[in-house]
Amino acid sequence: MLSGFRWAILVALLCTIPTQANASLTDAETGSVLYFSCDSDDLCQLTPIPIGEEIVTGSVQANPLFTESVAIEFDMFPEQTELAVLPDVLDELIIDLRVQGDAAGVYTPELEVKLIIGSSVTTLESGGSELPTIGSETGYRWVDEPLNLDNGRLLWPGDVVRARIVFTIDRPSTWELHLRGSSFLDLNIAWSENIAAKDVDEPTSALQPKSTALEEVHYGALVDDDSDCWSFEIEPNEIIRILIQWEDVPLELQQSNGLHRLRTSNGLQVQSPEIVTKAEGDQVTTSYRWRALDPGSYVFCLNGQTDRFQPYIWSGVYAVESKGPTDSSEFEGKVEYRTQYFDFSAGEERQLEPHSGLYIFPVVGFLIFFVTHLYRNPSSKTKRMALLVPSIVLLILSGIVNPLWAMADEIQSESEWSIDQLLEQRVQQLWDVSSPATPEATMIEHVGATFGIRNSERLNLWLEIESAYERDDGRWQLQVNGIDEIRLDQLIFNQISEARDGRIMDGLDEHIVQFSIVATRALLLDLMMLEALLVVDEKPTTSIYRIETTMIETTSFGSLTSPTWSTRPAGIDDAAWKRLQTAIYPDRITVTLCDCALDLLDLQIEYSTQFDVEDSPTFNALRSSGGFMPYAGVITVVCLAIGLTFVLNDEHRRRKAKRSSIAYDTKDSIWTSVF
Repeated sequence: MLSGFRWAILVALLCTIPTQANASLTDAETGSVLYFSCDSDDLCQLTPIPIGEEIVTGSVQANPLFTESVAIEFDMFPEQTELAVLPDVLDELIIDLRVQGDAAGVYTPELEVKLIIGSSVTTLESGGSELPTIGSETGYRWVDEPLNLDNGRLLWPGDVVRARIVFTIDRPSTWELHLRGSSFLDLNIAWSENIAAKDVDEPTSALQPKSTALEEVHYGALVDDDSDCWSFEIEPNEIIRILIQWEDVPLELQQSNGLHRLRTSNGLQVQSPEIVTKAEGDQVTTSYRWRALDPGSYVFCLNGQTDRFQPYIWSGVYAVESKGPTDSSEFEGKVEYRTQYFDFSAGEERQLEPHSGLYIFPVVGFLIFFVTHLYRNPSSKTKRMALLVPSIVLLILSGIVNPLWAMADEIQSESEWSIDQLLEQRVQQLWDVSSPATPEATMIEHVGATFGIRNSERLNLWLEIESAYERDDGRWQLQVNGIDEIRLDQLIFNQISEARDGRIMDGLDEHIVQFSIVATRALLLDLMMLEALLVVDEKPTTSIYRIETTMIETTSFGSLTSPTWSTRPAGIDDAAWKRLQTAIYPDRITVTLCDCALDLLDLQIEYSTQFDVEDSPTFNALRSSGGFMPYAGVITVVCLAIGLTFVLNDEHRRRKAKRSSIAYDTKDSIWTSVF
């Protein structure tokens, strides 16, 4: 056990650590690195700087029949003090363990590392082998290992952060664990926040509201299911507005941006306000408006939800009747997807039509003509078998069977989605996962998935192409029929109406607000990605195309507030996908939802100017419908030419022979002249 003197030394060392370098896992520089530190075999910890012994060691008398396991636990010290979001992968973990066998020399035993980070438990294993090297050092190393985030990716203040090392020895050995910077773990924390520093308006409650003035600026944070309440006097007015600016936090931590209540001092609820929720980039602002409230004392409360956290700033203002942020005149009236925000047209543009079967009829007529001629036997059997019969067979395949095959291939199968069906499924998916009851990991997985297709799922999409244009690079950009008429607002409000099942609700609740903002952004970004992928190398000849691919997991783009494009087609490599993500993601997306006399939605976009032709990846999963025979049209024309040439040649020979026969029959004979 550790002596009192050595314990005092360890505590003194920890007290010398700078305040900004506490042991909390944070997104600050070096705030995600923890070092394995031991002051003895019995007291080991994860610390923000290397301290304690350089080496801890021990001896084991084991054999293959009676193996012995050595376990060492490291608890983070000081404990976690910030709220953090864990990454998908562990950047790096190094365990510098060296084992010396009495007879066999240095070897590597089996090693298991169990990382317990909040509710996340990840097990890493390394089998026994020749000793690996880490630069000039020896030991075990894991890089970019996935973390098990099935129970969520949130690390709350006070949560356990622990690493448990277990290695199994099967022979008499001496082991050494090298510390003081040789063994460490590195997690790239994407976001963290000091809750106590943000929660400056506490303590308040509905029964004990904090006295204030309406027009003051108030700073605070909704932590868990707290209620932050203020009491203030309202003077005679035409309009009262309360503006709440919500700080950017990860999607699963966002508090309700729906209706927060205003009541009189005696507990009576006032009428529901008009509400405008505006998501600009990653910042959400909510505006409430009441008309002609009676003067007197009022209480305003912001109500939190369990396991949520979001800082805010709010302030009230008196206004006079005029056009304001909730006036419907500021809304365009409809939200449509706008195509061709990137236009690299440089050459021909053409309209596309599905395969037509009309030209089959003249081909059938020629076939009947050729077969009839075949049975007239005007030429030698050798010539017929060498020229006319093969031409007839190829003509049947290229001019009749192939176009019929192509027309059948254009029909949408039961396993395929049209773009309308894909959008309907996507909207339903987003409605389901935007519910406050949805686990955060599930919400992130579904919202971020491209087209809503998650890892290992198939995307089978049937597309009707209206037109195509040649780009600067010689490739062809396809334009989906009707894509520029897609009404995002109708899709969203229709889903809300169906989910309400005809029930009339008072105001927009949290589920509706969250869904409207998330769905608008997700649908926009999905359609942008689809348009960016619709590029083909060859000049298109048909209007029906298909995407058939498995989607695989990749790094999401955007932010923790609005993750997107976290799955990619299996045929596109990760580097090309990331380049495309970076190039087409808009500079700004502003979604505004108004709970007015008529629910309204508005979308403003500042498109990226970085996208160019080189950013389009090769996408082999996009294919056109067609027949089984390449160059069928050329083959049909050639066969018709051969057949006609053969028939005309036979007809010419037949007429020539007839003329010769007639000339021979009418010529005077020498015997005729004698008599």
